[in-house]
Amino acid sequence: MNVHTAALNSQTGLIRSLISQNPSLVNAQDVDGRTPLHWACTSGSLDIVRYLLDQKAEVDLQDHSGWTSLHIAVSAGHEDITRELLGAGADVRKANDKGLTPLHYAASKSHVDIGKLLVARGADINARDKANQTPLHRAATIGSTGFINLLLNPPEGAPKTRLNPADRMGNTPLHLAMESAYAEAACLLIEAGADRTRENLDGETPEGLEGVGGQEQKRARTYVIERCGKP
Repeated sequence: MNVHTAALNSQTGLIRSLISQNPSLVNAQDVDGRTPLHWACTSGSLDIVRYLLDQKAEVDLQDHSGWTSLHIAVSAGHEDITRELLGAGADVRKANDKGLTPLHYAASKSHVDIGKLLVARGADINARDKANQTPLHRAATIGSTGFINLLLNPPEGAPKTRLNPADRMGNTPLHLAMESAYAEAACLLIEAGADRTRENLDGETPEGLEGVGGQEQKRARTYVIERCGKP
């Protein structure tokens, strides 16, 4: 049994034993570049995370895909571990090889409480990944009204969320909300001032997208017009 498997399987006693015999194991990387801390964040073992941090685990070490332990904890929805990592000074703005920050993953999974922690610690709400998408794109894609509200109301003194950033395909967050027929999310964006006339690279406006099609798309368009008026 190696130290990485022990971390993944939440075997606290074994981890302590292995690292006390060989302290360098605390930051040992496996074939994917992952450390025991990465694996403890995957399994959700707060005890092991705390022990590893006490043993001076490098909190921002990236695996071969650029993921830090914070990326993993956030994506997995482990709020207690996220708090622990932030307390240990984890870099909230670190991006992986796809340009994704922890806040992108929180938005993609609608982990609103974790998102609040990240934003409070200075996460860049307008960070762009390699597809030119911001966390707002990610939240709009899944119709997360909770996360959209979080991004639209950053803490006092923090930069404001840009409402109309275009991704690689020219789509704004409003395009993505309408494309999946998330009418409630679309209305939140419109009411905050999103541009309903902005065209993507195919010359389509958000409400002109074919999207999911059929009755669902029709209902979404109708709801948006009833609540927000015509574009």
